[in-house]
Amino acid sequence: MLPPSSSPAIRPTTLVEEPFRGTEVTHATLTPAGALLRLATYSTALLIPEGAIPKHQRHSVALSIVRDDKHHVPVPTGPRSTYLSPVVFCGPVDTKVNKPIVMQLPHCAENLSDWAFSLYSAPDNVTPWCKVVTIGEETLNTPALVQIDKRYAYVLTEAFGKYVLVGESATDIQERVACKKLRLFICGPSTVPEFSDVSLRVYIVEDNPGAEERCRHCEQEIGGVLLGRSTVLHFADVGQAGLNIDLQCVGGWRAKSSSERQTIPFSHVWNSACTALHCSFTLCRTEHDKCDFKIVVQASQDVPQGLDERLTAIGVPATLSISSFVPMAKDGRHCQHSSSSFETMTICSVGSGDHNTNLLATDRFRLSKDVKRKLCRCLDPPTQKRNDWRMLAAHLNVDRYLTYFATRPSPTDQILDLWECRNRDLNALQQLIEICRTMERPDAVAILEQIQPAAPWV
Repeated sequence: MLPPSSSPAIRPTTLVEEPFRGTEVTHATLTPAGALLRLATYSTALLIPEGAIPKHQRHSVALSIVRDDKHHVPVPTGPRSTYLSPVVFCGPVDTKVNKPIVMQLPHCAENLSDWAFSLYSAPDNVTPWCKVVTIGEETLNTPALVQIDKRYAYVLTEAFGKYVLVGESATDIQERVACKKLRLFICGPSTVPEFSDVSLRVYIVEDNPGAEERCRHCEQEIGGVLLGRSTVLHFADVGQAGLNIDLQCVGGWRAKSSSERQTIPFSHVWNSACTALHCSFTLCRTEHDKCDFKIVVQASQDVPQGLDERLTAIGVPATLSISSFVPMAKDGRHCQHSSSSFETMTICSVGSGDHNTNLLATDRFRLSKDVKRKLCRCLDPPTQKRNDWRMLAAHLNVDRYLTYFATRPSPTDQILDLWECRNRDLNALQQLIEICRTMERPDAVAILEQIQPAAPWV
């Protein structure tokens, strides 16, 4: 063991740089004080709690979005399974922690109760994927737990590696129809030659934060740019109902082929495995003296009659239009999702709006080591009124994992680690105070209120 005055060497991030070169990545130095890594564009985060590694150790760790198609080895799932999150890597894979880490993954699932969710993992790009857990089938020996909220999944695990969330229609009670959200992007040249044809590409991607950047990345390799983005498209697991894409041109342009419609088979959309699915249209001029034009793209799914009323949004087409070949400005709205607004797998609870811009963008923890220690002393001991860590878990909608929390040295500590990652709103600390007040725990309220409002997270 190194003496306290020594400066320990940082262990290199082996198995990170080479296999995942070219991916979106962030690095941090992990110390016994923990670390919080964030990829804001992709609304992805990794929380490594305080005390996860021994004293006087320092590790270099990384969090990465794996967006290159060559890394997307198909997950060995059934024919009706579909990717719901980006592929995310945290490493090095040989990093050892003595407390679970918490990973935030965005997902595009709609109506959570219609889904059966599974988490898959692989340590690298050579080892085959394996299923870690299916939600609802957890045991005490399950190597990871997954909390599904309305827009995000939170993974608790002690293993670093590559992760992805997949899903299929639930069949536990009755046959259900799972629905995922997609978005279309139209791409093409930034300038249009006067006499040559123009090739446009329409990408169909999961409506997760970072979808825009994913398309930009694909277009950079061929010299194209993003020209427009569609409204949300709800795509359902309804058999062979494919995706129809219609393109209309006015103002001196027309589609070169005889048909302005392309149909993408259902299996190509549902089983795209995070690849950059797209179709192409070639346009030619009909009048060279016209400078004003408009291109309208509409996407829709052939929906069988008799679907549940909850899925009426499936029949609503997604549309986009452009009136110039000008690159689309970058838009950061898609990383402004509020994680405090959640619909869980066990208790449906909707808080503030889905698009809350008052998010805490920092790599600092909200609760200091001293505050967490005091809260654990308060809430870990069981009480006759059950207004202890068990009631805190219920108020935070994570009480389906009570058995797991009970096996931890400090249940409150683990619950607060999950809270730290799930709740990044500026008012989340005040909400936690109100929860403790509702629990009739003035001692916990007093501890939290001691945090100075001007600097509530140290």
